[in-house]
Amino acid sequence: MTVLKWILVLVVSYLLGCIQTGVIISGAQHVDIRAHGSKSTGTTNVFRVLGAKASLVTFVGDVLKGVLACLLGLWLLGNTGASLAGIAVVLGNMYPVFYKFKGGKGVATSLGTSLVLNPLLGLILLAVSAVGIAITHVVSIFSIVSLVAFGLINPFLCKGDVAEIIYSIVLALLVVWAHRTNIKRLLSGTENKLDFSRKTTKRNLK
Repeated sequence: MTVLKWILVLVVSYLLGCIQTGVIISGAQHVDIRAHGSKSTGTTNVFRVLGAKASLVTFVGDVLKGVLACLLGLWLLGNTGASLAGIAVVLGNMYPVFYKFKGGKGVATSLGTSLVLNPLLGLILLAVSAVGIAITHVVSIFSIVSLVAFGLINPFLCKGDVAEIIYSIVLALLVVWAHRTNIKRLLSGTENKLDFSRKTTKRNLK
């Protein structure tokens, strides 16, 4: 029975991650987000291509995937289940089987998992990132810093839970890996910034 629970948690969590909110939202507007901008299905690219409202819905949807996966793991297998479900759902978001393993960068979904496993730390890092992005208009650096900070801080707060320590470190490594091209641009000073004043129209997408 326990083995079946593990299979259920890991498979369902991965498949939840594979649901690409950005593809669904852009598809509703007759746009394939994977053909525009950075071609990522994540929140930032949706913002650049379709604007703030579509981006917000994408962000919320991707966060909810992380929350639901971890809650399922927590319900069936306790904190260890939630920790491994967190890794599985982020992997699904980044490498979705339904979309040729090309998805988002896992930031919003990672946030969703943190809100279950350490909600206070997750909210603090979200608030710091939101302020930093609003000031600098650079998303990638705060995405990387916030999740690396979570990976470094949470192991000291989880009371020695080995699974949660592994989850924290793996999450940070996955997000750094997903942002490797962003890191190169940050180092060269060529990283893109968000233009909060720009209005996107369908005419721009043709």
